[in-house]
Amino acid sequence: MGITTLVVVCGVVVAVGVTIVIRSGLLLKPVPAWTIPAVVSLLAVPLLLRRMARKPSTRQVFLVTSAFSQKYWIAEFVQRLHRALDRKGINLVLKVPDRDYDAASQGHDLRRVLTTRGSYLGGVVVPTELHRMRSLLVEFCAELALPVVFTDVDPFDDESEYPANTAFVGYASSDLGAEAGRWLVDHLRRRGVRRPHVLIVASREHSDRQEFCADVLRTGLGNVSISLDDTCAFSRSRAYDAVQAHIRSQAVRSPRLDAVFCTNDEMALGAVDALRATESPLTGETTVIGVDGIPEARHLIATAASPLRATVVQDPHRLTESAVEVLQRLLDGRQTATRTILKPEVYQVR
Repeated sequence: MGITTLVVVCGVVVAVGVTIVIRSGLLLKPVPAWTIPAVVSLLAVPLLLRRMARKPSTRQVFLVTSAFSQKYWIAEFVQRLHRALDRKGINLVLKVPDRDYDAASQGHDLRRVLTTRGSYLGGVVVPTELHRMRSLLVEFCAELALPVVFTDVDPFDDESEYPANTAFVGYASSDLGAEAGRWLVDHLRRRGVRRPHVLIVASREHSDRQEFCADVLRTGLGNVSISLDDTCAFSRSRAYDAVQAHIRSQAVRSPRLDAVFCTNDEMALGAVDALRATESPLTGETTVIGVDGIPEARHLIATAASPLRATVVQDPHRLTESAVEVLQRLLDGRQTATRTILKPEVYQVR
């Protein structure tokens, strides 16, 4: 018998019992003292069962991602999030989109969560396409009425816009781009490059990464020439094509390509592939830097045998531990910061 059915049955039993007592006139006669706590306890049973029915039968948290097949750091993130929650006796339910970085796919996953919200304690959301999703995220959180931690992309411009019982934990896109820019400024200065030319290979998602990197380059180098291709959508193959196309187009305009900044490591690996496959006087000393710190990129950097010399690391261990800590504080009703911003580090050739 389910809890809901049991609540109904107990309620009926109590109602019938009370009716019999009233009709029998027992309330007008002296009754043993023990009957009073017994009746009170019987009346309390449906209320207790109803409260039990509101709580999820298992302790579990959802994770709604923005991408999976093109977001290579997500596998390690999911693994570490699972472990951190498992230590607290909480299960993780993963919602993977049908299409990466697609608002309609993420909207579908959020609606699926709402249909089973009684099963969850709360959740983690990696948002996408904020220009389309922002209002939907507000509606989702209001209807869900459970703690939600956003990560990877800060969904709101101001803390006052966050729905109640929500928070952000992660790295600021602007910090990642600025850190890459500072590394490039120092690297190009040490090489003594005059009038450096830098290609930024990017996506329209996380646009702060390319914008802040470019600002730091202009401030730190002054006479730098910057080209931007933001159509690569975090794709290795698109980055490969973009770098090769740029080399061809610059063959008569610039004497060299000094550096390539890719706003994730997967595109950085595509840039390395393109540079290795292209024989050009422009690329003899080209340096590549990425973002994320995925294992393949770190391994390639450690060998010091490729143009990839550094990556700005988003540490999945720090990210998951911090996200779970904030989620636990929200679950406990404790005060917590609306935004928890982590500081990135650069992994580079030693």
